[in-house]
Amino acid sequence: MIVSKRTTSFRCRMVTAALALSILSSFAVAGERTYARIHVGMDSKQPLSLRVQVRSAAATRITFDKWLLPWGNVHSMILIAVLPNGLELEELQPIDDPTSETISLATNESVSGVIPLARLFKGLEEALKKSDVHLFWAYRAPTELNISRYSGGWILIPRHR
Repeated sequence: MIVSKRTTSFRCRMVTAALALSILSSFAVAGERTYARIHVGMDSKQPLSLRVQVRSAAATRITFDKWLLPWGNVHSMILIAVLPNGLELEELQPIDDPTSETISLATNESVSGVIPLARLFKGLEEALKKSDVHLFWAYRAPTELNISRYSGGWILIPRHR
């Protein structure tokens, strides 16, 4: 398994921002009802895959480039897999050029997709045989969705015994 010790300031800032936004977005004013506009979790049907759901908060129907969705392009969502000792799993950088496809969503309509993690991180399956893996994510939503511009969080991928 190959791991990377690189910690660029941009990546560190993105992870810090993702964690801060995740914590801040969990607070609500008393009496207000809030709706999650992005939900990220492990997919129960596809092993080592994330299921991501995005819900539009726009006042009217919107149309935007499909590659801007978290699963629309490998560069649309920042994902960092970290071992308990602090080392990052090496990211694979498959070629994934943006397409010209668009998507249209009505107010409060949601769409979901899957991100296969084993294709993005070298040695992920091997690492999970030895320990848990911490997955940090950050997403910059298209302005058309009218949701928080930046969101992020952390998911624990448990060791496979």
